[in-house]
Amino acid sequence: MSHPIHPLIVHFPIALLFTSVFFDLLGIITEYKNLRQTGFWLLILGLIGGIVAAIFGFWVEEAVEASGVPELAVDRHETFAVMTLIVFGILLIIRWWIRNRWSVRDRVIYLSGAMVGLLLLSITGFYGGELVYRYGAGVTMPPSPPAGTSSGTSSPPSINR
Repeated sequence: MSHPIHPLIVHFPIALLFTSVFFDLLGIITEYKNLRQTGFWLLILGLIGGIVAAIFGFWVEEAVEASGVPELAVDRHETFAVMTLIVFGILLIIRWWIRNRWSVRDRVIYLSGAMVGLLLLSITGFYGGELVYRYGAGVTMPPSPPAGTSSGTSSPPSINR
């Protein structure tokens, strides 16, 4: 693949899943049904987006490892991504099952699972960022200038005081 799709789309499911939990929490606090319905649809969109992002991530996994990124770092990110998708998938099943019967027990179970999901999502994002910023996954460096030549850039001016 000549252009990495995963980093282009991965931010959408992250935002959708966080926003889903926010709307659910707000809907539970205010008892406004439309907020919970919005949270439900955001959960569906976030989960679909997460699955699509994971597919593209799996697709480029070997190329990332071949570029020198440690396999352990890639596998750690991948493992947390799969766990995150499983948790949010279970949350979607719970939401489908309870629909409009939000007892106190259902709220506690759902919100506890949602907090676990958000924690896993955050850890997944952290390790994804580590792949890019620590190991340079998907980053193409400009070619180095030949030895003994200027790179065409000048040093920043110094400030004399």
